[in-house]
Amino acid sequence: MSPPPAGPSPKLVTVNVNTGSALDAVRSYINGTARSDDALTEARTAASEFGLLYPDAATGEFLTFLAARPVAGAQPGAVVMSPACGVIGLHLFAGFPDGTGHVTCIDPEVEHQKLAKQAFTSAGRRPTSFRFVPSSPLDGIVRLATDSYDLIIADVDPELLTTAVDSSLPALRQGGVLVLLDALLDGAPGDPARTDRQAEAARAVEAHLAGLRDTGTVETARLPLGAGMTVVTRR
Repeated sequence: MSPPPAGPSPKLVTVNVNTGSALDAVRSYINGTARSDDALTEARTAASEFGLLYPDAATGEFLTFLAARPVAGAQPGAVVMSPACGVIGLHLFAGFPDGTGHVTCIDPEVEHQKLAKQAFTSAGRRPTSFRFVPSSPLDGIVRLATDSYDLIIADVDPELLTTAVDSSLPALRQGGVLVLLDALLDGAPGDPARTDRQAEAARAVEAHLAGLRDTGTVETARLPLGAGMTVVTRR
């Protein structure tokens, strides 16, 4: 049989693509309707007074969702590398099953640790449900036990992102998730005009993760949360 006559090339149809203004409207709606409580409000206020950046409500809602994933065996465990550990930790505790879950906070600043402890205590969390590692993030993460954590949240300088990935993955259990907050720098990796060190570092971690994905080590997703979140699952 002769082949059918060639027709026009099929067009790629993309569904539900938001324009910038529509995406802003979605973010505004989520941020305005996300659940909150007194402890979280107080933690955000305290972080603001100390000049600490913390995730917006949409990002926090996603972190709570991740913390609610079922895990096999031991109670869920998370690591937070961020000055705003108190706010992030509360989002994680909100997702853990009642009475379970442990958060390890890595930050060298005593004042940040005090804020987080106050936030957790105000939320009724037992002292045994959290701990503090007074260290820089990259020094602290390599001291943690391997194959032991379900979730790691990294809020680090862009120039440390690639090292943060390599240092964090061993601590995750198989199927564990690493969240790189604001790793996409509001789209800087895709802007040819951005040649500064931070933009180059964001491109470098993108390339590094692509290599790890090709070897079957990880799977990744990039989400328009905050300044652009990268989510990494250890395979």
